[in-house]
Amino acid sequence: MATVTPGYDKKFTGVTLHLPKVPTSKCAPLKSGTGKEIKYIHYSSFLHKDRMLPLLCATNIKGEGYNAPNRAGNEPWDYSEQVLPKYQLNNDFYGNDGNTFDRGHIVRRVDPCWGDDAIVDDAEIQTFRWTNCTPQHKKINQKGGVWFQLEQHVMENGVKGKTADIVVFAGPVLSNDDKYMEVKKGKLKGKFIQIPTEYWKVIVWKKADNKLYAVGFIMSQWEFIKNKVKDLPAIAAATAAPLPDDYFENLKFNDHKSYQVPISAIAKKTGIKFDWANVTFPYKANRAKAVKATPLKNKYTFGALYNKIKRMKAVSGTAVT
Repeated sequence: MATVTPGYDKKFTGVTLHLPKVPTSKCAPLKSGTGKEIKYIHYSSFLHKDRMLPLLCATNIKGEGYNAPNRAGNEPWDYSEQVLPKYQLNNDFYGNDGNTFDRGHIVRRVDPCWGDDAIVDDAEIQTFRWTNCTPQHKKINQKGGVWFQLEQHVMENGVKGKTADIVVFAGPVLSNDDKYMEVKKGKLKGKFIQIPTEYWKVIVWKKADNKLYAVGFIMSQWEFIKNKVKDLPAIAAATAAPLPDDYFENLKFNDHKSYQVPISAIAKKTGIKFDWANVTFPYKANRAKAVKATPLKNKYTFGALYNKIKRMKAVSGTAVT
């Protein structure tokens, strides 16, 4: 069995791509006392210490090694052993109010599943950690959702016929003005948990010119959750953090559409800095553009796409790149 070094690999594409810079003062500390990066097989997570949700997840996805198993349906969500349980939002929240919110993966279950069978089994299990989980409405989280469709389209069409390894950075927008849901039962009973309205994703890949390219997207779940969340009661609100000074200058999406946005817009909303001098950002517009992901006739894993392109190029006599 092959061994694997856990965590995001900055040299994965063959061109060095450093992790974006997260505001580490907001991150939960590791139990080891050293660093804030929570490392798993083929991905890393940074956890917000107050919101108990991931700030950023970074995943390496390898096309030719893709080996994702079918969903068993009984994979248990569990605490990460790398950070204290008090920083992790668990089933004491998600089991409330008729399971209003799915336990939404930021790193999809299948994305780090490449390599030999033993590595894949462990990689899949490691996506079921509270450090990789956020409250997502089923209409964006589950298979028919536009967020899923968007990633499928990027994987099938975004590389324009090139069989590529890709890197995905993603997370919720943890805004101070996110509204709240009251926990009605369990150990968190009586507490108010802020629910992210928006989610972001940055996808990076290498083209035939050996250069890296990145595109960014934001999606809102507001239309799906607006009747389930509310402002804090007056007493609790008195201790809430004030709105940031530049709140009214920021992009705000109040529908369920996906938007392609400049990477700078994601940076402004999240406080995460994408200081990549060696990456090209093809989307040049200064404003957001609504995008629609039409459902594909066939749902592909990255490995299936690799094999499909490999067969096509074998027939034509063209080498797989």
